[in-house]
Amino acid sequence: MKYVFSFYLSLISIFCFGQYTHKDFNNDLDFVYENLKKSASYKTLRNKHKVIDNKYVELKESGITYGILDSYVKLYSLVDEVDDYHNEIYGNTPSFKYEDLKDELFLTDILNEPRYNFYPKSTKNLDSLETVLSKKVLTDYEGIYYYKEYFKLAIVQKSTTIFEGIILDTKIPSWQPGETILYLVYKGNNRFRLFSGKFIDKQLISTIDYFRAGRFLSLNWEKERAATDYYNVGFLTETFTKKKLNAECIYIKLGSFNSSSKGIKEATAFYNSIKGNLQSKNLILDLRNNSGGGDKSSAQFYNLFKKFKGNIYILVNFNTISNAEQFTLKMKKLNNVMVLGDNTRGMITYGRNYAVDKVSPSAFFRIHFTDLDTHWREYLPYEGKGVTPNYYLSSTEDWVEQVAREYCK
Repeated sequence: MKYVFSFYLSLISIFCFGQYTHKDFNNDLDFVYENLKKSASYKTLRNKHKVIDNKYVELKESGITYGILDSYVKLYSLVDEVDDYHNEIYGNTPSFKYEDLKDELFLTDILNEPRYNFYPKSTKNLDSLETVLSKKVLTDYEGIYYYKEYFKLAIVQKSTTIFEGIILDTKIPSWQPGETILYLVYKGNNRFRLFSGKFIDKQLISTIDYFRAGRFLSLNWEKERAATDYYNVGFLTETFTKKKLNAECIYIKLGSFNSSSKGIKEATAFYNSIKGNLQSKNLILDLRNNSGGGDKSSAQFYNLFKKFKGNIYILVNFNTISNAEQFTLKMKKLNNVMVLGDNTRGMITYGRNYAVDKVSPSAFFRIHFTDLDTHWREYLPYEGKGVTPNYYLSSTEDWVEQVAREYCK
């Protein structure tokens, strides 16, 4: 299979993926522009049409030949003129697994295949760069970051609004020291548009990121710290969980509102297991890292919890996304509900149901734009900003323990 894949790489390199030209960029720009105009957000946000048209003309007439990563950033600069962070562009390279890289022939193909090696190579002295950035404090965007034991990264300011992430060391052999694995474009209020290669197969991805006390939360790049940061620590592995914390408090984890047949079945089974068993003065509903789904899963929980007579404390963080954010907003309107934790992601207004991804003319990118706009007027003020908690929680202590101690009395 690996040799077949290697042969496939050779074919796509010869027939499809030569040097990315100015003509390629213009063709991809036309493609993104025309499809963006068919998206749910474009159709509803009529006040954005002139801004989008002007941005398209600006990019079209620039006359600049961009590399693939910079072209990716420019295409998103058009897409982000509408307030819709479910609109997505991503790379179109064939995927592979870490185990594949153990095959020397396969790894050699990957390291020599232009399709996987368009990321800029830094000319900076990496040792000197590390020495300078190691002096940055936890609250600086710049600094030395790690992803577990696999990557050491230098994040350095490239321009007024752009930061780049340069690999200092890696245990993933598809990447090399000196490669720029990511760009971060500053959006204000500690939020960024992240552009990155995936950690194994280097496929381009993008999302909204958020910096909090030495960590970029989307892909969990973090600086070394003296004490444990509980922002992403202590989660139970089960998607759905119920347990009694003490005589006054029940903890419930709602880890997903996935609306596939399997997801709905799992959510409904958990709903049935708890619907007659909520005898307590207080509930803690944990929605941290719930990436959403749909009302087919979440509505049953809302209908259950809105009837609860005691106090409800909802935990959210930056990885509370989409339908989980909508659920939080609906619950927050109830008089007995308090939301605690951190701001949610702000990918809340639109959605994707029947839309399918499409390949750009150059075949370097794929797009997946929105086709759902249910209650968009209600949710639009939160797009790109997220739902604000009633109280922020400190990450120096487990969040569930904080809430149980301070509120479940």
